[in-house]
Amino acid sequence: MSKIITTDNGQQYKTPGFWPTAGAIVVGKMAGNAIKQFSGHVSVPIVRNMQETSGKMDNQTLRKGIQDAFESSGLRAKGVEILDVKPTDNFKIPGFLKPFSFRPVGEGPSQSGRSFSNTISNAAENLPEPNKKLAEAISKEMPGWFRNSFLGKTYRYILQYTFENGNNAAFFPKTNRIGVNIDKLGASTFHEMGHAINKNMSTFWKGMQKLRAPAMISASLMTLTALFKRPKAEGEQPKNKFDKATTFIKNNVGKLVSLTFVPIVAEELMATHRGNKMAKQFLPADIFKKIKKTNRLGAATYILTGLTTGLAAFTASKVRDLIAAPKKVRHHQRVVNHTTKTAG
Repeated sequence: MSKIITTDNGQQYKTPGFWPTAGAIVVGKMAGNAIKQFSGHVSVPIVRNMQETSGKMDNQTLRKGIQDAFESSGLRAKGVEILDVKPTDNFKIPGFLKPFSFRPVGEGPSQSGRSFSNTISNAAENLPEPNKKLAEAISKEMPGWFRNSFLGKTYRYILQYTFENGNNAAFFPKTNRIGVNIDKLGASTFHEMGHAINKNMSTFWKGMQKLRAPAMISASLMTLTALFKRPKAEGEQPKNKFDKATTFIKNNVGKLVSLTFVPIVAEELMATHRGNKMAKQFLPADIFKKIKKTNRLGAATYILTGLTTGLAAFTASKVRDLIAAPKKVRHHQRVVNHTTKTAG
């Protein structure tokens, strides 16, 4: 329901009603999502490049370097495991989930013939031991309320698929496990060992890792605040501390959202530094150069994500305001024509 606002300078503005505001929020959200999709489209060729670079390395030499670095690092004593996963027939992406993932080069059609609900329920059965441990690791990183929901199972299914096929690699702090397909994305293993060192051998960087989830939640909440908060009319002042805080978030949402990625990017860069240091020590110079290249590409995706997420939040808020901002009330004055009669 619209209402009339009177600003400090006496000017009146009319706020838009519920439906125009709701429509503006939806359109603003869509505009922000379009920006974030751009980041996703850019990331896909980056991962492809990482896969191609990793595939050109001598696999036997790379595996020996990974093993030597792992034993030398002291990570085994800290309970860290490297899970070298392989593709299985348990995980195939159906057509309606293609926008959320991408198939490895040369893979045939996705599975069909049985319901997707049954597929995700049975996907973790009869897996090789590394793949099974990866499924457990992915599951334990999720909140309990989300883990066993259909959406949670679907998300886990997609992640498992991407790891098995070399589209992703990660260190899972809760289980101290590194998931990677070494044949397809082995070059990233050193970076993931860097994450493991950050968690197990540095109180500061372990703390920075723990900021990742709160930072992502904060970015989402600030974006929603900017979307739902109407812009102040010219001359309108915040009414209380909460109004002042949310107005500040709205007016600076792009910068604030990008800033939430600073601890994430910093920890990623430290993991890259540690990984490069190990790779240089245990790999031939030509392979080390390729490791550095893949790590730079990986770091670039996080920096790009931070910048585009901030830009998406800024765009969403601005588009919403263009559609549903308070409108100045124009007061129409009546003009009375007086006629003067003359006596004749």
